[in-house]
Amino acid sequence: MIPKDFTVRQIGPEHRKAVIELVNQFFRMLNKLKLDGVFHVRPRAAAKMVDVYLKIRGTDKIVFLGGFLGEELVSVLIARVEDKPYLEEERNLFIDLTVTKQGKRKSGFMKPLVEVAFQWAKDNGIRAVELRAVAENENAVAFWKAMGFDPFYVRFRKLV
Repeated sequence: MIPKDFTVRQIGPEHRKAVIELVNQFFRMLNKLKLDGVFHVRPRAAAKMVDVYLKIRGTDKIVFLGGFLGEELVSVLIARVEDKPYLEEERNLFIDLTVTKQGKRKSGFMKPLVEVAFQWAKDNGIRAVELRAVAENENAVAFWKAMGFDPFYVRFRKLV
């Protein structure tokens, strides 16, 4: 059960340091996975990603949400609108990254952020939400399936 002092709010510049730390936690976890031996998140990627999203926040092109336990940032969802003029759906919301703070995972802190993102998509005429999850990240795959996501396409990768 989620505590009463848990809130979902927009991320602002005042949250930059806390968001970078959470994104770094996610990137460190990715870098620990064996994957294909080439895929590796670069140093400072978290700061660069967060700064890009902070720069374009408040537009109709992104969703940048934080889950707060009181004033402590415990979860983050970062998503962007993808324009697809060649498809009937025209646009979708693509979730780039979700992360919950170590020690707070599996506490229900991500679900409300995802639900807010779904509502934002509906309110903005977007009919589909997409994301990628690394197959080896079994917890993430299970979470997204529990949230009603279905595998949609297979992304292949080959080292050359």
